[in-house]
Amino acid sequence: VTCGYTGIVSLENKDSMIRTVVLHSTMRVIPMLDQLRKGLQLYDLPKIMKTHQDLCLPLFVPGEDDEVYSYILDSFLLERSRPVFSEVGSAKHQKEVNIINFLQEIEDSGIKDVTPEGLTVGRIMQWMTGQRHKPVLPSENKDFVIYMKFNHDCDTQHTVCFPTVSACSRTVTFPSAHLKTYTEFKNILTLAICHGQTFDRV
Repeated sequence: VTCGYTGIVSLENKDSMIRTVVLHSTMRVIPMLDQLRKGLQLYDLPKIMKTHQDLCLPLFVPGEDDEVYSYILDSFLLERSRPVFSEVGSAKHQKEVNIINFLQEIEDSGIKDVTPEGLTVGRIMQWMTGQRHKPVLPSENKDFVIYMKFNHDCDTQHTVCFPTVSACSRTVTFPSAHLKTYTEFKNILTLAICHGQTFDRV
């Protein structure tokens, strides 16, 4: 209704509803884009952008394989991580610290070792938060935190547990029983991120 669609909501009217929503969204953005275009024209930037597209593209569209962007995103992810650790000095705490260290190793190596099924910082962000990039708006950026919890009560009767993610609350729960080594951690995280639809016990 707020988009301007006044017809009956039904599957038969699906195309009409989609057109109305798209038109509404587009009409809201056009004045902003027009203002941006006029600002760029003050410095003849549209001509430069047409002749040097490869140079200008990273200014507007961050690429996942761009090393600078990956480095910025990597440090952002580590800065905003809030692990919920057990008591310092306990065996649980040591396992939790190891898991966070494994995650940092993946993020550090992910920039250099990007494969089709590999773990890049962008893919990890997408999996943890539902978005591949850091928040753009200052209001979102200010309060952006990723909570990391640890499940020490994992059932030993199954082969493996995958980390569980709640993208809405930006919380990741790692099953500590199955993440004892870096190799185990990397394999399980790769499977969860690249092939997982739901994260359950196997």
